[in-house]
Amino acid sequence: MRADVLGRHRVSGRSRTRSIGATFAVVLVAMLVLVQQPAPARAAGGSVNLDQWASLDVAWQNGNLNGNNSRYPEGGIVPFRLAVESLATGRHTIHINYDFTAGGHKAYDFLASWNGWRQPNPCGGAGGAISSMCPSLPVSTSFAFPTDPFVANGLSVNTAEVYSGVARRLTIWGGTITSISRAAHSGSVNGNSTADYLVTFRSTGSAVLLAWGGHLAQSAFWDTAAGGPRDGAGQVSGAPWHMRTLNLDGAGAKNQDRSIQPSAIVGELPPFALAPKPPATPAPPAPGGNPPAAPGHRPKVTSPPTSTIAGPATDGAAAVPGVLAFLAIAGLAVLIATTRRRPARR
Repeated sequence: MRADVLGRHRVSGRSRTRSIGATFAVVLVAMLVLVQQPAPARAAGGSVNLDQWASLDVAWQNGNLNGNNSRYPEGGIVPFRLAVESLATGRHTIHINYDFTAGGHKAYDFLASWNGWRQPNPCGGAGGAISSMCPSLPVSTSFAFPTDPFVANGLSVNTAEVYSGVARRLTIWGGTITSISRAAHSGSVNGNSTADYLVTFRSTGSAVLLAWGGHLAQSAFWDTAAGGPRDGAGQVSGAPWHMRTLNLDGAGAKNQDRSIQPSAIVGELPPFALAPKPPATPAPPAPGGNPPAAPGHRPKVTSPPTSTIAGPATDGAAAVPGVLAFLAIAGLAVLIATTRRRPARR
């Protein structure tokens, strides 16, 4: 009788152990799956404000650019700044959208670094997009705009990017940019069309400041490089074209729009005019004398660096899935071990 009771106790104990091990493993596997899901963007509860740089006024402009306050050549870069306030700390998304063509002519053909042509103070007092972090902004970081392979009238935007040679990065203060999508084009390039980037970023506090530039299409490239007529930003007439920010965290009402009139476009820059100048390579020393002065040279221009891969996590969350995976494996090992038949005690 006693042996039978002890046997039942042993069987019952093994069953409880198997049940606990199975439950432990299932719970940990479920937790592992959950933490690997991307965190949703947090709802934006504050304001967004977009400024552009008026080159004649030498000031940020919360309104539109025209021949009275600005002069920009084809191939120039219009700086933009976007102040976003009252954010929850964490992940957010926003769209940068611009007119690629206006009335059938190329307008902003791609996005560039905000300070590639002019270098305005990002905390300048005019305009409306004055960040609450000003006047002492934290250290900035930047992320490359992806290369745009879109083809219009026989020429690719990527070739226009190389032709200009300008740097193409989105800058942020108060956070980090984790990804930028490839440009999505819509509409007919022989009429009015747009391009759109989806930007994902993480804020470290309640405010971020974003800055970028709109590159004015060059007629020396569009479309003369393919044997067509001049078709750059200086050929747009009548209506203006626009730069927009849309859908902060999916909130459709949080949109901004700034335009530039054709009267603000005067002249054209030559190719590579704004390309970063690499340091000159010194010539080897002359035998028995001082090294000669390095000769001047034309900068070699290559495609800007691009990436759509999210940057490394900064909040320590990346280590959690690995820990949970280890614990899940340990739980499964307990379950397997308890299912083995143990020899009866004599």
